[in-house]
Amino acid sequence: MDVNTDHRFNPAARSEAVDPHLSKGFVLRLFDKLLDRWGIQQASAWRVGHKSGHDEGYLLGYDKGHKRGLEDGKLIVELQPGPIPVPGEPGVKPPAFFKNWTFPITPELEDEIRDDFARLLKDKPSEDQWKMILSKTPTTSVVAGAGSGKSTTMVLRLLVLHHYLGIKLESLTVITFTKESKLDFAGKVRKVFKQWGYELSKEESLDIVRTFHSRILSFTRSIPGLEKAQAFEFLDLKNDEEEKSGSMFQVKLKPEQLTLMNECYQDLYDSDPIFKDLIAELARRAIYLEHLDAQSADVKARQDKVVQMEQIDDALCFRLEGLWKSAGRWPIAGVVPSREKITLLGQTFHSNGFIPELGAYVILGVDKDEPRDLKIEPERWPYLTLDVADKRILFQAFCSKPVIFLSSYTDAGASVDAIMNLANACPKFRYKITGEISSQYILEAFYSAASFIENLGLDVIPAIKAMELTEDDPDRAFFKALGRYWVALDEKLRVMSPPVLTFNKMFSMFSERGAKNLQAVPDGVLQPMSTLLIDEFQDVGANTISWVRATFAEIERRNLPVQTDGPPAYASLMAVGDDWQSIYGWRGSSPQFFMEFDSHFVAPPSTRVFMQENHRSHQWVIDAAEAIVKRTGGFKNKKGKAANPQVIGNKVPVQMRDLSYIHLRETAQAHYEAGRSILVLYRVGRTKEVVEKNLASLISQAEKDGREGDLKLLTYHASKGLQADAVFLLGDCEMTTSSPFKNDIFRQAKMGGDDPCGFDTSQRSEALRTAYVAITRAITYCYWYVDRKEGKVRAYEKASRHVDKSLDCWDVLPSSTAQTKNEYGKKTVGQRVGSRRYR
Repeated sequence: MDVNTDHRFNPAARSEAVDPHLSKGFVLRLFDKLLDRWGIQQASAWRVGHKSGHDEGYLLGYDKGHKRGLEDGKLIVELQPGPIPVPGEPGVKPPAFFKNWTFPITPELEDEIRDDFARLLKDKPSEDQWKMILSKTPTTSVVAGAGSGKSTTMVLRLLVLHHYLGIKLESLTVITFTKESKLDFAGKVRKVFKQWGYELSKEESLDIVRTFHSRILSFTRSIPGLEKAQAFEFLDLKNDEEEKSGSMFQVKLKPEQLTLMNECYQDLYDSDPIFKDLIAELARRAIYLEHLDAQSADVKARQDKVVQMEQIDDALCFRLEGLWKSAGRWPIAGVVPSREKITLLGQTFHSNGFIPELGAYVILGVDKDEPRDLKIEPERWPYLTLDVADKRILFQAFCSKPVIFLSSYTDAGASVDAIMNLANACPKFRYKITGEISSQYILEAFYSAASFIENLGLDVIPAIKAMELTEDDPDRAFFKALGRYWVALDEKLRVMSPPVLTFNKMFSMFSERGAKNLQAVPDGVLQPMSTLLIDEFQDVGANTISWVRATFAEIERRNLPVQTDGPPAYASLMAVGDDWQSIYGWRGSSPQFFMEFDSHFVAPPSTRVFMQENHRSHQWVIDAAEAIVKRTGGFKNKKGKAANPQVIGNKVPVQMRDLSYIHLRETAQAHYEAGRSILVLYRVGRTKEVVEKNLASLISQAEKDGREGDLKLLTYHASKGLQADAVFLLGDCEMTTSSPFKNDIFRQAKMGGDDPCGFDTSQRSEALRTAYVAITRAITYCYWYVDRKEGKVRAYEKASRHVDKSLDCWDVLPSSTAQTKNEYGKKTVGQRVGSRRYR
């Protein structure tokens, strides 16, 4: 131990008097130093030093250890490590439609299902159909081509959900587009379920299979105060009817709807001077011929033949007046039936009548119900309708006085009354929006335009305000009037007892914008939507898409489970459709929602199935239709494959020819006598009367034989889902107009991407898709009658332009062939359709 470190040593004591005790201590310390230097240990000193060092070290160690232990103890018992937290709130879960789950279809269960199907079903599912039937993901989109057996496969999917997975019927819904398809599908459900021991009543099956419109009506009536709400479009139904036949895309307003609309129209006309002025402007525009620029192509084309036109004018007037007199429509009250002379380009023409009060000439046209092939004289070319068009265009360009053109027997008198009584009465007249194929009664035109806007998910009033039409667009007054009328009609329907709502209004109420409304819908109304299958998904519109999305969002928000007797199950959606069969774009539907299905209905796992086997037609029918429609794009790698064993080896080309009712009559008769089913399809409804006249004897024979089901006459659009051994198509599938209004609404709805004419572009594709739908109705034989002449006004698109006659699947006859009256004798036709090649 070094004594110099002893705390008792104090050098300052040297300067003080020496204490005896201090002297003794000094001597001892000196002695200790000497002993240390000599290396001699001194026991007593060691003991003293040891104790002193021990005490000092203990104090120092205790101090350091205590501090370290205290810190270590703090880390162990500290309740909140790190910085002091700041109070907040829970995060927001992103909106979702579906949980991350899969249907529990195990390999063992799949084997059981396949074994049962093999034992109980006559026709076994194809591998593509199995992919749909056994899909495990919460969302599945099925691209089902023509004849792929989608309805039958959907029924089998429904069976798997209920019988093998235990999902209760009250948690299942299948949605179809028409009453007819609903009834047909429900019948298939009862038949298949019976094979598995379920005796479903018709009512039980129709609780499962619904239309969009019956389903949304149940949502509306579940809201307090709306329990007895009526659908505007269903007001004409009888008490025992649930809904209308046909597609809701083709609503025809009946007296029950028009009466309400007319009351609103009259009230607004009497009370709103702005609306009254707008209607007067529209009536004049609708009834008076619109002026044409003399430099336009249509006018210049007539100037070159004005002399020839003058030479036939008397005969033209005589022929037209004869038709109108025969129909009991001429003369017309208020019109003086006099042939006033009018000089146009130095030549003399005549009116059919004159209205002194208006100083207006009247010229007659050809009613739409008259045969299309009428002529001034039998040997003359062209048709009467073309002669009338030539004269009308000259009057539009060069007549200095107002001209009223009458072309409808039923509307002529009302049109004259409307224009003569503008000051005294609310006018009733027909109006044609630019781009529409034909005119409509003004209130029907209002309804049609408003429905198109709402089908695209927009509100009428904001959409009209956001429209960008040119300053001189003739339809500006129409849309200004529509805005005022639609507000008034909505209010009139709302205050009725019980209240009346349009279907678009209902969809809007429960769309994504109406999420709060959905919170008032009872669980029992939402429950059937939790396991949802939708047919014809390519025909949905933005409003129905928004409703389905909002419904699934609400189901997820409530965490509403699927009712099941089996394993737990959660919300799911299966959508079945075909982008090549989307043909209702003119009413606001779009295949875009189906093609972009996964982005509109996001689910963690999803499945897409392609069902490309065609169980209806032989390969050449499929190839002919696809050769046209493939130009529309759509899903890649689509190719229909013939799978009907009865016709799979047939090689019967689709025949294209000019229209010949002789050929139609004889060929249809031969097929009927051979026991085959027949579909006669046409592009426009007015063709039906002409067809009925030409097939009268065959129609009578089918009724007598009890074979009415083997002979059906329908439009192309109404034929979806049907089939026949022999199909006759009358008329091209074409796009002939451009619609500024609908292009603008497409822009607002963000449809068609950056295309400024998105609607027009969609209609070009739709013309080709309509041809695909029509051709693929045929099992074996298909005859297509078209006018291949482009005419004076070239169509924007015609499906017949894309027929490649070099392909084996097409048999294109020269135009001159159909002009020969007896291109095939009856015996030859019978032989031709009964030969091996055409069997």
